Amino acid sequence: MSTFHWLEKKSTCRLFFSFFRLSYPLSSSPSLPYCHSHHCTHKDINQKTILYHSSLQSLSISLSLFIMAQLLDKAKNFVAEKIANIPKPEASVTDVDLKHFNHDSVEYHAKVSVDNPYSHSIPICEISYTFKSAGRGIASGTIPDPGSLKGNDKKMLEVPVKVPYGILVSLAKDIGANWDIDYELELGLTIDLPVIGNFTIPLSQKGEIKLPTLSDVF
Repeated sequence: MSTFHWLEKKSTCRLFFSFFRLSYPLSSSPSLPYCHSHHCTHKDINQKTILYHSSLQSLSISLSLFIMAQLLDKAKNFVAEKIANIPKPEASVTDVDLKHFNHDSVEYHAKVSVDNPYSHSIPICEISYTFKSAGRGIASGTIPDPGSLKGNDKKMLEVPVKVPYGILVSLAKDIGANWDIDYELELGLTIDLPVIGNFTIPLSQKGEIKLPTLSDVF
């Protein structure tokens, strides 16, 4: 703990006790509050004693809550720092290519390079994707349980993205493209990491793809 934080906590505690002593000055007896009047009855003393002990209990609760809040903040910061320092796999989209096409759909494959920093294999839970063009989502999906990553190894994953051919043709006509369209691919690679659990690596790739013509299809 730094000197500044120690002094800050010490000053806060002093403020609590100073407020308490000003509000309820004590006599030489630790159990009874001081009575300024010679006409105090036992009833008055009893009421002041009850008020004194009630205030002492409230102060104790306030101090306990204050200390608990400080400990919780320290625990949260400790966990966040540890998680931030835990090594995590790194991934990047290296390419998006046309793979298959027919009169119903066009299938593109996104190549994703993933580097595992751990000495043991870790499972890939799922890969989610959204394929956009001209600000519109034209394909989306999820690939469950695509495999695992070997320890201290780099793996190339292929993510198939299937788009209905009619949507691509309609899109090309709307934007006046010469069978070339701009695209944006968003990927979420969810991996089961030690201690952390499921961790999603967000990826994105922008570029231009060429559409197959009708003569290519037939």
